[in-house]
Amino acid sequence: MERPLKTYWTNLIVETERAIKLLDTKPQNSYHIMAATRMKQIFNSDNNHNTIQKRQLYIIKKLNHKLVTENVILVQADKGKIIVILNSEEYSKKVQIFPTDNNFHSLKKDPTVRYQKLIQKTLQQCNLIIDKKKIKYLIQKKPLPPTLKAQLKLHKPNIPIGPVINNMNAPTYKIAKHLVGLLNRHLTLNSHYSVKNSRNLATDLTKLKLNENHKLITYDIKDLYVNIPIEETLTITKTMLPKSNDAQITQQIIILMKLILSQNYFTFQNKIYQPEKGVSTSSPISSTIAKIFLHLEDIHIKQLLDTKNITFYTR
Repeated sequence: MERPLKTYWTNLIVETERAIKLLDTKPQNSYHIMAATRMKQIFNSDNNHNTIQKRQLYIIKKLNHKLVTENVILVQADKGKIIVILNSEEYSKKVQIFPTDNNFHSLKKDPTVRYQKLIQKTLQQCNLIIDKKKIKYLIQKKPLPPTLKAQLKLHKPNIPIGPVINNMNAPTYKIAKHLVGLLNRHLTLNSHYSVKNSRNLATDLTKLKLNENHKLITYDIKDLYVNIPIEETLTITKTMLPKSNDAQITQQIIILMKLILSQNYFTFQNKIYQPEKGVSTSSPISSTIAKIFLHLEDIHIKQLLDTKNITFYTR
């Protein structure tokens, strides 16, 4: 709350006095005392709030100055509400290592305008899965390249970065959301091996009959989204689409899907990068694509469960 103006207090006093005078003469004095006490409380509270606010602004200013002089920045961790104070040069090194390790290549020119034109052309060709009246609502009016924000994985050795890409203004953002709905209607993506939550996992584990010969093995998928092979995922999707679909509908879904997955570029520190494979971690379609690709894993897992002496598997 900002400090009240003098006119505010003047109007409050005048209106209070006018209201008290409308009362009977006898209780007016009591109400004058009550009103004066309450106004004093409000005034003191407001002054105290302003003092706290000024103190907070002073502390923030001092912290910002300290960050600049010490060449450090504040970085958010990828899990929990944790803020990490990190040297700026160390942060830059971690970020620069990430594109190299994941085979990202830099682009000389921003492809946003070219991608936007390609989207407009492609949507006109997908008349069986997209109503022409809705096309204008699926095209970004002022598209911008996705931006990378690097968070820290504190639970991992050497504390690597976890990329978070803002796709809100990307050319394919709205189309990706639309395609998710289409894929959910045409595909069955529920895995028999996926665990819903820790409680369900605990319940499943208590039902197992184990002995001293059993072994527990865990695996971690490293950087899943940025390592998903696009062409292989498109092939899996085509295989999963119901045979009852019209061939042209299937073709249009694949065309639209390929268009979205090919635009997995981002900008960071005035440079534009594009991976050779993978999907953007923050795209509306990323989790759906991951489920489709992991469907292939489910097929192999079933073969192992049927042929090997595996008691239980979940992910």
